[in-house]
Amino acid sequence: SKFDGLSPYFLQKKFDCENQIINSFVHKSLTPQVKKGLCTAYVLIDSSHQDRFVGFYTIVQHAINVSLINSLNLGSLPSTIPCSRVVMLGVDKHYKNKKLGQMLLKHALSLTKTVASQIGSYGLYLDADKSAIDFYKKYGFSLLENTMPSGAVSMFIPVNKIY
Repeated sequence: SKFDGLSPYFLQKKFDCENQIINSFVHKSLTPQVKKGLCTAYVLIDSSHQDRFVGFYTIVQHAINVSLINSLNLGSLPSTIPCSRVVMLGVDKHYKNKKLGQMLLKHALSLTKTVASQIGSYGLYLDADKSAIDFYKKYGFSLLENTMPSGAVSMFIPVNKIY
């Protein structure tokens, strides 16, 4: 469901996906960023455990330089490419191996396709933690020649490759 940012979610401040950057974001920045309209978030809750905060992703409209995706050989494109961007995605360690990350990503891919049909967007961009590269490749993402200072790797999937 869409994260409303109005009231705290049960155990949101205890969320632990074993990635300190994502954990810190959930604990300190998620609610204020949603309230300010800087991102939209979708959250999974466990209704059998007092609506516990289980997982989430944030998504924004974004633009990337075409040089980032030139290696994908997608043909002639303008210098700036409009796209959606998943900024953060995480599932609490107590809920790992239940395909919840897959559920969140599929929702983001579906949303990206819908948005692209309404406002124009060429694909979905994200910076993946090295341990998650294979996960994203399974859904059609390609590696870009761009590594973040944190070691995260940029990945992209064009809208026409989203199923």
